[in-house]
Amino acid sequence: MAVPRYIQNFSRRHAILVSDDRRVGAALSPILTRLGLTMSQRETTETDGELAPIDLDPASDVLILDGDLPRMPPVPRLATNDLIPLAPVVGLVGVEAPSRLKTLMQFGATAFLSKPIHGGSVYSALYLAVNEHARKANMMDALEAHEQRRRLRRFVIKAVLKVMKERGCNDDAAFAYLRNQSMHARVSVETYCQFVVQRSAASDECGSDSSLKLRSAE
Repeated sequence: MAVPRYIQNFSRRHAILVSDDRRVGAALSPILTRLGLTMSQRETTETDGELAPIDLDPASDVLILDGDLPRMPPVPRLATNDLIPLAPVVGLVGVEAPSRLKTLMQFGATAFLSKPIHGGSVYSALYLAVNEHARKANMMDALEAHEQRRRLRRFVIKAVLKVMKERGCNDDAAFAYLRNQSMHARVSVETYCQFVVQRSAASDECGSDSSLKLRSAE
């Protein structure tokens, strides 16, 4: 897995503070402005405080969640993995009790800010939250890709056997042939083998050439 590029500049990002304490917003806003961020505050006393996926932009938003709220609003999750929040989450800690920290972590916090807020700690919290969120998302994408390839391995075995029969070669030569063909098609060898097997099955059922087409990887 490739080493991720760590983000160090947070200008043009937007921080969404979910807190009923306006003093927190007043303290955070000038600090975030100096770092190049804009900020808006959502108070659960005026609304239910619940965030919808449309409220968050994964590419630019950072969610700052107050752990002292009487009821924590649900945090939207990635469509591809409900274990990871849609945007980076910074937990705002007033009472450093294990239960409060656990709750914030369950809501996706990967960095913390303590009350009262000190300017020197904000950049570190943003750095940890944004980069750890990106690292987790990349790791889950890599795991999903690995799982997808694992599910396709059965097609590799079937395709190798098919090529061995058709070309009268051993398994190493058959696999090398399939790998070469997949490179020309610009797809993984697993995806190409799935295509070969499904095309063969469709051809056998129809008694003619299959209309299945292989899509090249973008």
